[in-house]
Amino acid sequence: MTQAELAEASGLSRGYVSSIERARVNATIIPIGRIAAALDVVPMFIFTGANDDELSRGFDKLRFLPAREATQVLKDWARGIQRSFTREE
Repeated sequence: MTQAELAEASGLSRGYVSSIERARVNATIIPIGRIAAALDVVPMFIFTGANDDELSRGFDKLRFLPAREATQVLKDWARGIQRSFTREE
């Protein structure tokens, strides 16, 4: 899908989609939701690449961990997501 096609499908401008892709802007949840809908994926897929079933299984596992372990897993996960959005200069 091209940026123009994604922009049209999501109702966002092509320039904004391009800015998100190049990490020039930090997209909020509304544009992320629109992009996810246009791509027919859950919003978390954009951040993790995991499909809905994988995410559900991952969150189910967290429920059974002690709070301290679950918190650490979530922190590690958040760091991984943050690294994936960090541009290399």
